[in-house]
Amino acid sequence: MKDFRCLVGLRHPPRDVALAVRDLMSKVAPSLEHVERIDMVRRIESPDGGIALVNEWRVNPTLPPALGNVVTRDKLGWLDHAEWEADLSACRWRIEPYFMGEAIDCRGVTRFEPAMGGRGTRAQFEGQLDIDPSALLSVPLAWRAPASSAVEMLIGTIIPRNFRKTVEAIGELLEQGDQPTSTP
Repeated sequence: MKDFRCLVGLRHPPRDVALAVRDLMSKVAPSLEHVERIDMVRRIESPDGGIALVNEWRVNPTLPPALGNVVTRDKLGWLDHAEWEADLSACRWRIEPYFMGEAIDCRGVTRFEPAMGGRGTRAQFEGQLDIDPSALLSVPLAWRAPASSAVEMLIGTIIPRNFRKTVEAIGELLEQGDQPTSTP
């Protein structure tokens, strides 16, 4: 199992940042490296005020030439399943990759905490990646190591980096006065 984390600070209150992260993802996709688009697939509001979201991420990372025939364009993306707390303090998430999805368990939590005397936000992103070696049996033997490395690179590097860039882009949207239109 591989752990990863990322911490980002913004000069906006936690509620504003969390609402924007939850509701404005499609607007930040163009500013994220290797991300073509982020589309909301499903949104379910629970009676307690929590919200369950499923967002589809479509990406176009630069892959090693040897993987070009193994990782096809339709496999370059994932579903992001997110369970938002009613008070917007945390979001538990699970990523369902299209490539080797049966072999990967990737999940974690994002917390939005007050900083700078409540005028700012400390956004903390933590997750774990577990690759089930038995599920890699569907990958040809010669490609198992490169495929595993590609997945670890994608999840262990691109996702935390994109979280940082996502939160920074959210900060820019908030600076420009862009606010989510949905209610918490």
